[in-house]
Amino acid sequence: MDTTRATYFAIATEDQSGELARFAKVMLKHNINLAGVWGFGMGRGNAEIIAIPRDPISFRRAIKGTGWRVREGSCFHLTGEDRAGVLSETLDRIAQEGINLHAVDAMGFEARYSAYVWCDEKDLEKLRQILKGQ
Repeated sequence: MDTTRATYFAIATEDQSGELARFAKVMLKHNINLAGVWGFGMGRGNAEIIAIPRDPISFRRAIKGTGWRVREGSCFHLTGEDRAGVLSETLDRIAQEGINLHAVDAMGFEARYSAYVWCDEKDLEKLRQILKGQ
């Protein structure tokens, strides 16, 4: 398994038609390439977009002046050979160390998998050590 630390941005927005498209247009206008993007309705008319840009510095410049409330943090990107149980093994090891993950997003692509994992900022170093030891 290969592990890299990534910078993500959580963008608070309204839960209405076209918000994700507006975000995508800003990314296109500034030629921002994303490693990942997710959009979620959060209830009561609120939504959140999670973006992992390939170039966080350019991303920060691109979102200035958009009016979005943006929170920045770190997560880990895992990649490796896709086989039954690979994610289970990793999640079990993390759980055994007492780390509560906020989110996991994983997908298989033919013989490879890609996953992002998020935890409290206070647990980042401990999580990095666990993932490094895999």
